[in-house]
Amino acid sequence: MDTNDKPISELMTRTVCEVPTDWSAAQILEQMQAMSVSSVLVVEDRLTLGIITERDVVRNLHRKGGLKSLSCTDLMQAPVLTVEQTEKCLDVYHLMDGRRIRHIAVTDGDGLLVGIVSEGDILRDFGVEHYMRFKDVGGAMSTDVVLLPESASVGEAVALMDERRQSCVFAVDAQRRPLGVLSERDIVRLCHEHDDPQGLTLGATMKGPVRTTHRDALLHDVVKSMDEAHIRRLAVVDNEGGVCGVLTHHEVVHGLEGQYVSYLKDMLHEQEKALEGRQVAVSEKRLLENILRSAVGTAVITTALDGRIDYFSPSLLAMPKLQALAARGSDVFEILATLGWPDSRAVLSVEALANGRLHTQLLAWLINGQAGHAELQISLLVNDKNQPQGFLLLAR
Repeated sequence: MDTNDKPISELMTRTVCEVPTDWSAAQILEQMQAMSVSSVLVVEDRLTLGIITERDVVRNLHRKGGLKSLSCTDLMQAPVLTVEQTEKCLDVYHLMDGRRIRHIAVTDGDGLLVGIVSEGDILRDFGVEHYMRFKDVGGAMSTDVVLLPESASVGEAVALMDERRQSCVFAVDAQRRPLGVLSERDIVRLCHEHDDPQGLTLGATMKGPVRTTHRDALLHDVVKSMDEAHIRRLAVVDNEGGVCGVLTHHEVVHGLEGQYVSYLKDMLHEQEKALEGRQVAVSEKRLLENILRSAVGTAVITTALDGRIDYFSPSLLAMPKLQALAARGSDVFEILATLGWPDSRAVLSVEALANGRLHTQLLAWLINGQAGHAELQISLLVNDKNQPQGFLLLAR
C-alpha cells in the first residue's frame, strides 16, 4: 500500500447513499437499515449540506430521546468536512483521525460530490507490511471497551457509547465473558422499530454469540477473517475468556499514524535538501513542529529514556488539560499519573515499544460537569543505528 502518492479517488466509494433535506428522521432510519449503511449524505444539486452517521443516531438518542419526531436537519452534522478527489490517501486519513471522524465526503474541483471514504475503505487497501507493525491483536486493540451486564438498559449503553465515543457495548457475565453485543447499527435498527428503545434491556436487544479473538492471535489473519465475514468488530479475550479489549476497523487503521510520522520525515528530508541549496539552516524539530501544527489538534512531546521531557511543540499550550506536559525536565510519568494514567511506566519502556510497536492511550476527565478527553500515541525514538533514545508522544 503506497498511501503517500495514491489519490483518495482510488479508495473512495462512488455509490453514495443520498437523502434530501425534507426527509424525516424516521425515513432516514428506515433507509439506513434497509441499505445497511453507516452514513448518509444530505445532498441538494450535488452539493453536500450535511452528513448523518450511526454515531449521530446514538448521540441524538442519548441527548434527545426518541428520534422519529425529528427532522433530517435535526440529525445531521453541518457543515460537512470534504476533501478533493486528488488529495493523497494518507493526508485524508490523518485529517479524519485528527477530527475523530470515520467518514469524509469527496468532491471534484468544483466542490460537487463524487464519493465518500470510510475507515473500512482505507483498511481494505492495506498490504501485509502494515500488519507487520503490530504482528498480534494485542498490539492494535483498544483496551477502552464498554462492558455491562445483560440486565442493563439500552439507555445506559447508549449513554456510555456517546460519552466514550465507542461503537459498541458488550454484555458480559460476572467473569467478563461475553454474552452479546449491541452496536451502533443495532441502535439504528432499534430506533426504527421503537419510538424510544432506551427502556429495553441489553438481554432483549443484543446480538450473540459474540465473535471473539485472542490478544495473541496474528493481526493479519484476524483482519482477513473479519473481512471475509463482513464484520467490523471483535471482542478480544484473555486466557480465561474474559473481555480485555476490542478490535474494530478504527484500531487497525489507526496504525497509519506511525506511517504518517514517516511521511512527515520524508517531507522534512525534501525540505532540508531545498533549504541547503539556499544555505538556510532550519532544525528538523522546528520543521516537524510546523507540520504538526498544521495538522488539526496535534501536538508532539519527546522525552529521554528516563522519562524527562526534553521537547514539546507550542501547539501543546492550546490544550489546557495537557499543559502540564509543556515543562522541559519534568517527569512525564508523574504528570501522566495526575492525568489519570498511573501505570504509564509499563508502556513507556524500551521493551514494550520495541520493533516499531505503538501504544494508544485515552485520557478522560470531568471538570465542573464537563467531560473531556485526549488521546496519546506513543512510540520509541531511535537514532540512525536504531538505538533507543527516548519516547515520542503525539497528543490530540
